[in-house]
Amino acid sequence: MVTEEPVTPAEAAIYGLAAGCIATILLSALSRIPAVREHAEQVSLVRSAAEPDELDFSTPMSPATALIQASGPGPEGPAGLFAAKLASGLFGRDLAKRTPEWGRLVHVAYGSFWGLVYGILHFRQLRRPAIAGTSHGLAMWALGPGLLVPAMKLMPTPARASRAQTLIGIAGHLIYGVTIAYTFNRLARTRSAHEPIRA
Repeated sequence: MVTEEPVTPAEAAIYGLAAGCIATILLSALSRIPAVREHAEQVSLVRSAAEPDELDFSTPMSPATALIQASGPGPEGPAGLFAAKLASGLFGRDLAKRTPEWGRLVHVAYGSFWGLVYGILHFRQLRRPAIAGTSHGLAMWALGPGLLVPAMKLMPTPARASRAQTLIGIAGHLIYGVTIAYTFNRLARTRSAHEPIRA
């Protein structure tokens, strides 16, 4: 354990939210590196067909159509499909023309939320990023792609996905978790360095 003075729960929530947002943006940026994207397409992690802005959005997306859509590329693809399904199924709204934008928004909000959770869980004492971040990332993978995301028909279950798909998903979540833990610790230490000395 890292022996640092704890932050308040409110500070931890804010730092965790910021750390989650930073980690999510980093993961999205990494997924856009051509070599990473090409490898992901080869193992069918992302769709190798057209980019979202090249898809045919000429017809409105009905609830039935939304349920059978494949997710778009990158980590925002399943998030965009989730937004489209939710809007179509619950509110009768068609997001087909704005699915990529909604996907980015939902992806950042989801990633930021789990950063906030990390901050709340670790506000009493800073942890080693390699250990705390790894466990957080694995827990997020088990809960998200391992359980909830396949249940929402946004991607296949780990049992039905290829080993390479599963390994890339786990690696992405490990990068995400360690980035959250490292960023959270940096923010907390910066706050401690600027805090006035108590008598």
